[in-house]
Amino acid sequence: RRPRQSPSRIEHPQTMGVAASKKTQSCWPMSPKPVLHYFDINGRGELSKLIAAVGGLELECVEYPFSANGASAADKLKAGPVQSEHTKAATAMGMDGCGLPILVHGDLKIYQSFACQNYLASTGPKYPKVTAQQQAVDDMFQGALEDCMGLGAGVILSGGDPALVPKVMEKVLAHLSKYIPDKGFVHGKDAPTTADLAVLVLTQALIPFGATLGEGAAECYGKFPKAVALGERAAAFPAIATWLTNEHCNLKKPPKAARK
Repeated sequence: RRPRQSPSRIEHPQTMGVAASKKTQSCWPMSPKPVLHYFDINGRGELSKLIAAVGGLELECVEYPFSANGASAADKLKAGPVQSEHTKAATAMGMDGCGLPILVHGDLKIYQSFACQNYLASTGPKYPKVTAQQQAVDDMFQGALEDCMGLGAGVILSGGDPALVPKVMEKVLAHLSKYIPDKGFVHGKDAPTTADLAVLVLTQALIPFGATLGEGAAECYGKFPKAVALGERAAAFPAIATWLTNEHCNLKKPPKAARK
């Protein structure tokens, strides 16, 4: 059993992402802490960081300049392979062809956002213990977030219709609101779980939600006060509030190349 670690601290070694592309799988450095590889945006990476923060899990974050050749697998196949800093790093890790996020922890190397999120939740010493039913609800919120994330990514990367975003967001938030209490968190725990953190991302993230909703964001979110309030409660949880002030938190930021 891994010893308990100190309170949440999410690190970002700024030069590590560049060095990664120059290493081979055999010499990739092992770390006693999980290492999350993702782009310099919110996207599908921030929820893993939020989960780690709640769980008091030390997590190293390696960021790469945002680069993609489409939102869906079909779009990417049609566009052809892309050679970038993150694809070279994935190959060096023995994860050739795998998209981000990628999580490395000792000998474990996984990709897919659900896998990364669930692993961090299960290993975080302070992450709330949940029942099978509560985990199923968390999984549902994760899936709803992914549905909306995919739609938003399609607008940004593949020229999708932005008018579809508020329609889908409203459908999703209408259903999720049925599980949201007037006070506290979804499962009544003292700390937020994945469900609460997914709502934080849905209601506060710039990419893809704020960017694709644009001026219609206030109107869309205004219809779901319970979801907005839950996102605010999750953001106010001490470990999350601390993470949101971290210079490497990307929840509300554009890619680094677009920052002033």
